Amino acid sequence: MDTQFVERLTIQEVVAFLEKGDGVLVDTLTPEHYAERHIPGAQNACVYEMVFLDGVVAFAPDKGTPVVVYGAGLKSQDCMAAADKLARAGYTDIAVFPGGLDEWRAARHVLEGAAVGSVEPPHPALALEPKVYALVPEESVIRWTGRNNNGGRSGTLMLSSGEVDATDDLGATFVIDMKSIKNTDLEGDELQPALEAHLQSDDFFFTTLFPKATFTTTKIKLVLDGEATRPNAMMQGNLALRGMESEIAFPAHIRNIEDGKIAILADLDFDRTQWGVIYGSSRFFQHLGYHVVYDFISIDFRLVLG
Repeated sequence: MDTQFVERLTIQEVVAFLEKGDGVLVDTLTPEHYAERHIPGAQNACVYEMVFLDGVVAFAPDKGTPVVVYGAGLKSQDCMAAADKLARAGYTDIAVFPGGLDEWRAARHVLEGAAVGSVEPPHPALALEPKVYALVPEESVIRWTGRNNNGGRSGTLMLSSGEVDATDDLGATFVIDMKSIKNTDLEGDELQPALEAHLQSDDFFFTTLFPKATFTTTKIKLVLDGEATRPNAMMQGNLALRGMESEIAFPAHIRNIEDGKIAILADLDFDRTQWGVIYGSSRFFQHLGYHVVYDFISIDFRLVLG
């Protein structure tokens, strides 16, 4: 069944379907959302969960049972995704109610649940308290990847301190412990300590002389109405590394998480040679042989602050 041809029910047809009582109405949203508000008589099977089909089978084991699926409303593809899954699983009598909870509520039909009077935003917006958020080092990590013609190496870096100041103009400072640089893909190999020593040497990050790197923002621009799965911030600032300072900018996610904390997540490529890390770069050396190291390093990080 192609969902572009699946039957789409009006709200009146959903009411008639429930009154007839010979099929199953399925709420495809999360169990937590279902507990707060759902159409009376609906069963719950979350389309985002791997066990979605098991949930439907539990209350509609006969695949000829008439099944109507609904979700949040016209702006969400939840019920269409559910119809696809059900059709592929062999269900033969499927319909969707595209208007979902939004249309049901707008028509002032009764809802069931623990919080039927409230309207939960589909993706809660970032909410920053007017305070200084301090880095939680043990929950924060930077992952790096360097590459050459034969592939690449990857590892981690830890941060020693950091903060996001949300009391006035939004700003942040983070201090990276360069001596914490580790390789992870050679775990247990005798080459691992040699590589880590090389990264800390004067060929690369010269950590005996420059044990810390610091990133200080000059501007953080928030996109408050952006999509939840796309970056909601542009971070611009100065990175001081190996005794040199250069500007860097990148998109990032700044999100509320549990216990009043926030997380900052981003991934980017940056040109290490801007900070004097020139080992293996063909911009500075010739006849490198197998010592070639690509100029760009990929990093991704998750920083937790509370």
